[in-house]
Amino acid sequence: MKIHTFTFNPFSENTYLLIEGAEAIVVDPGMSDASEYKTFDSYLTENGLELTDCWLTHAHIDHVLGCHHVYEKYDLTPHLHPDDLITLSYSKRASDMYGVPYTESPTPILDWTHGKKMKVLNTEVEIRFAPGHAPGHVVFIFPEHRVLIGGDVLFQGSIGRTDLPGGDADELCKSIMNQCYSLPDDMIVYSGHGPKTTIGQEKKSNPFVNSAGSGFLQRK
Repeated sequence: MKIHTFTFNPFSENTYLLIEGAEAIVVDPGMSDASEYKTFDSYLTENGLELTDCWLTHAHIDHVLGCHHVYEKYDLTPHLHPDDLITLSYSKRASDMYGVPYTESPTPILDWTHGKKMKVLNTEVEIRFAPGHAPGHVVFIFPEHRVLIGGDVLFQGSIGRTDLPGGDADELCKSIMNQCYSLPDDMIVYSGHGPKTTIGQEKKSNPFVNSAGSGFLQRK
């Protein structure tokens, strides 16, 4: 499986294409204007790819700006955890607050559940529920490829913010410890913002949550 990264919109959000052969799945489509739509569409066309699904780790505005485009052009409805439907409902309010144009996302398919396993792109994927940054946040684990598509749970040297509606610092800490740090150290983390990292690196040195229990968010 190949992973292609786009960085879109004023929030520098990472939109991912998961690619196997001529098939591709988009995760967190963040394209926000005609230029970014063109960049996304051209990549698919130039590489002979068929877009077959749309996945959301969560529904903050920067991760859903392109959902309407994916729906209108590719007839694909995004998949979301039911607990994050409330986050999606805040999108228009968030777009007005940040001054980012937004066309309403189609009503998502609410079929993400903790522990769900699927075979896609000729490989296994496991979904884990990881709230704290958003109430219905999930992460996608590809064990065979040692890949975690983590949204805004864990970043290189940082973590997702918890001061937005539905955020909870204690829950985020638990999600990182239980759902992320339980994975192998060589698991590559593709985050919603910034560069990729590894589970081992963050367990060792993340200043907010680390495996030693001495991070800023952790309480002994």
